[in-house]
Amino acid sequence: MRAIGPIMSRPSRSKPALLIVDDDKLVLSSLKSLFLLETDYELLLFDDAAEAMAEAGRRPIDLAISDFLMPGMNGVEFLGRLRETQPDAIRILLTGYADKESAIEAINKVGLYHYLEKPWDNQELLLLVRNALREGSLRRQLSQKVAELESVAREHSTLSKRHGVLERELDMAARVHKSLLPEALPEVSGFQCAGYCQPSSALGGDFYDWARGPGGTMILVSDASGHGVQAALTSMLVKAVFQEAALSEEDPEGLLEKMNPRLHRFLPSGMFVCAALARIGDEGEPLQVTNAGLPYPFLLRREAGRTDELPLSGMPLGMFPEVMPGGYDTRRLSMEQGDVLLVSSDGLGEIRGAGGEFFQDGLLTRALAELNGSSGQELIDELMRRARAFHGGSHYADDVTLVTVTKT
Repeated sequence: MRAIGPIMSRPSRSKPALLIVDDDKLVLSSLKSLFLLETDYELLLFDDAAEAMAEAGRRPIDLAISDFLMPGMNGVEFLGRLRETQPDAIRILLTGYADKESAIEAINKVGLYHYLEKPWDNQELLLLVRNALREGSLRRQLSQKVAELESVAREHSTLSKRHGVLERELDMAARVHKSLLPEALPEVSGFQCAGYCQPSSALGGDFYDWARGPGGTMILVSDASGHGVQAALTSMLVKAVFQEAALSEEDPEGLLEKMNPRLHRFLPSGMFVCAALARIGDEGEPLQVTNAGLPYPFLLRREAGRTDELPLSGMPLGMFPEVMPGGYDTRRLSMEQGDVLLVSSDGLGEIRGAGGEFFQDGLLTRALAELNGSSGQELIDELMRRARAFHGGSHYADDVTLVTVTKT
């Protein structure tokens, strides 16, 4: 078959390059019209897989869409060869209903990003491609940052005279990580929010953040597994995924379900993220809190004079590609004036005393009972003062993060 070839050229890498292969010229014409009308991508259209493979050998490709059944070389074979030459290119397979089982097998075989059955829905395809390109860009940025920091680390281990340079680089990285924290938590009618975050070293994996979503404000507390550079870079990824997903999700459990597969796709093997979300609605509805692996939150009820531990369970984010429905416990809280919700990373409870005992072994709950009636900021300040006195210093083995939401 004769290759159709690229239908346009681009002088720079400012536009994503899409390689589309299908032996049905009507399909190619339909896809061409769709992408020309709705996007400014550079389109490279071929009705011959071998010709498309040759083109991929001459230039970088951002995303490839291939039909499954084609003469000479089927779509799985083509995408598999493309993966060998351009492993960062995102791969999407078009398949008929009868070929669905083969497409599912190809997900692991050639690292498919997704597959779509014919006939496809145009809006679904456009959304899939846009999300794939956005996630691909995020993955490249993350890989670049990892490579840059690993290069600095190698220089430190082999060239002692570069020690001073490395210290400055790490200091800069620490400032970048600190910039993940918002300047202030949001001002929401009827509530007052406060936060505290202290990494155990120059670079940490804890942080908190907030975002406006449909009809409410989401507040995130996050704790990436591990320490140092990798945990700090994971935090950067979590922030980006959270900020994007929160724009269109009003349910905290749904937001975690949306974040989970994206983190699983990009996190290194063995890495995961514990998190919790609090949602403050705009219309005075009860505050919602959802958990994904962090310690149980506490609710300090001022009028009743008691502290309730909220047994909210949930799998950490990024461990598995999918979580069963209801995998993240959610609670709606009816709060009275002066009530305080406390969410923390495990670093608070695991602060050790001189005898090796943990802060959570009695001292934490006793402190919460004694501090019931304090504002959220007062609660944070006094808890950390007692933790420092218990530990005998201010340097802890793990990052410590606390967020409070007080009903005003």
